[in-house]
Parts: sequence; structure tokens; C-alpha cells
Amino acid sequence: MKQSPISLLRAAGLATLLGLACASCTTTHTHSVDYSGVPGLRGEPVEFQSTTRYALHLLFIFGVIGDASQDATVAAFTEEASGRGAKRIQLTQLESSTYWYIFPPFSFFIHPVSTTVYGEVEGTVGLGD
Repeated sequence: MKQSPISLLRAAGLATLLGLACASCTTTHTHSVDYSGVPGLRGEPVEFQSTTRYALHLLFIFGVIGDASQDATVAAFTEEASGRGAKRIQLTQLESSTYWYIFPPFSFFIHPVSTTVYGEVEGTVGLGD
């Protein structure tokens, strides 16, 4: 039996929603240290770090499971940088996505949210590492 594209989209949305619920408040960090030996503006070694947090929010504001707010994500970013011995950070971008459209009408009220902070971190790696 062939399923309609709408039912397949809803099934994919539900699977994503359940996956985010199981992995709620997950924080992921990625680091890029290959600057080909070129130091940062102050002559210090730099790395590019991104930190992403996932959560389920209620009515676009309240964290039901986890917290993917801007404050919580910046705190996770700075905690990771501090744990790696950073001397200085510079936040370059913040993006947040609310997936209210993924499983209507349920997701109009409780929806997955992801927030990512990008930035440069000085002093955590040596040149050429």
C-alpha cells in the first residue's frame, strides 16, 4: 500500500521529535584546529568551536525537557572553552531553530529546538597541532 507524502512527512517528523526527546538537552561540541600554521589576530593559536544544544520547548519559551536557550548554549560554549584552557573567546554567530512545523498540531505547542553558538577560542592549541 502506497503512503501519501504527507503521512511520510509526519512519520519522519514524529521520529525526529522522539529522537530529540530521547537525546534532550544534548550538547555537542566540534573543534577545528587546522589553520595551516596561521595564528590568530593577536598571534595566539586559535581554534574554531561550535556548540549545539537540543531541547523540547513549550510555547516557544519554556524548556520542557532540556534548555536550548541562548544563555544556556553560550554557557555550554564557554564551559567547554574554559575546560580546554582558553585564554580568550570571540563569539561569531548564534543560530536557533524552532521546529514548530514538524508534527502539527502537536508541535505548535511542544516543539524541538536547537541552538548553536560559533566562535573562535584562543590559547587552547599549539600551532601545527
